[in-house]
Amino acid sequence: MLSRWRDRLDRLLTWKRARTYALVLVGLYVVAWVDVLVLGSPPLNSSGIPIGGDYIAFHAAGRLVLSGHAAQLYDHAAVSAVQDDLLGGRIPGFYDAFRNPPFFSLVFVPLAALDLLPGFAVWFALSLAMLAFALWLAIREEVPWLASRWRGVCVLVAAFPPVYFGLIDGENAVVSLLLYVLIYGSFVRDENRAMGAWAALGTFKPQLFFIFPLIFVATRRWRALFFYLVVTIALLGVSVAVVGPQGMQSWLRILLEPESGNATVNAWRMASLKSFFDVLLPRELSIPLAPVVSLAPGSLPISLVIYAAAALTLLVVLLRLWSRPVSSLPLAWAFTSLVAVLVDPHLVDYDLTVLVSAGVVALALVRQARWWVVLLYGLLLLRVQVPIGDVDIQLAVPVLAWCAYLVHRQLRRSEKCSAPSC
Repeated sequence: MLSRWRDRLDRLLTWKRARTYALVLVGLYVVAWVDVLVLGSPPLNSSGIPIGGDYIAFHAAGRLVLSGHAAQLYDHAAVSAVQDDLLGGRIPGFYDAFRNPPFFSLVFVPLAALDLLPGFAVWFALSLAMLAFALWLAIREEVPWLASRWRGVCVLVAAFPPVYFGLIDGENAVVSLLLYVLIYGSFVRDENRAMGAWAALGTFKPQLFFIFPLIFVATRRWRALFFYLVVTIALLGVSVAVVGPQGMQSWLRILLEPESGNATVNAWRMASLKSFFDVLLPRELSIPLAPVVSLAPGSLPISLVIYAAAALTLLVVLLRLWSRPVSSLPLAWAFTSLVAVLVDPHLVDYDLTVLVSAGVVALALVRQARWWVVLLYGLLLLRVQVPIGDVDIQLAVPVLAWCAYLVHRQLRRSEKCSAPSC
């Protein structure tokens, strides 16, 4: 009976129907974005915020470097003054911080010579090009059996809400996706030097890429780890050269500055285990810490303890997976990508763009995950939250965790079937 119902559901989600649904969704995206732009008053959209969203932080960073004021890259007053000029004073006191490492600001120096909207247009076009290149590589390396259906894959990816959010907000999520795909390709070809270098470039968003040096250790890819360290140190040197030692201190300070209530305020767009537990368990719930040696008395939020335990568990499972030969590299990579976003301590929904390749693999190889992926599309698009007590819980996070479980289970099955006793 269960298999009969499963077959009926599968017939509802044929490749052709999924492509049609996705195409309709892409059309709605285009109409919605054009409407926001047309009803706006450049450089602001109809909601009264900058066209291009957070791109203004990147553009302002490029302007500061271009004008010889790179040392002020993380100075509130200096950044706000540049952004006020870019907006023509339309939003007094506007401030959107640049939080990436200093070396990443160099990417936007050429665009900074343009006005804000032309700069965003160029960045948008570059992002589309990077997305297309990442998809071409992913299909070739991860799911070559879908090469004949590349048009449908492109439509499904374009319909993925995080991709849409990242593009219209001028984010760097597509850069993360491209690096993920390049790292995977290096695994396929066993190119340790390139693998380490691509992973090191990911330090522009370290919280999303820190798992890779751990995987290098687990797989004993010492050459990959060596090149990772070499490139990382080189980028650190570039960062110091750009902003100076005091600028580096300012960058660390802006990363570590208190963000009390951040998870609660932005819960509608946060999608990691930490944000999930932060909202579910208020900071008032804490574990007291007795003074130990030089440690001062205090307490740890229960949400942080549970998040740390869950993240550590996922990392242990992931590293155990990579410490032995994997039976299916695409499935192992899909699981790795899912773990990476779940353990990321600060992940906004557009950063889930890195799951594009993992999602294609899950749809192609994990039958049980297909409808969960469809559900994830809806949850992320509508940013669905469910009230539990006095808080609203982001439902996308448990669905992501369940998809990780399904992929891992499929991977274990493939390991058993590849064994001599299968």
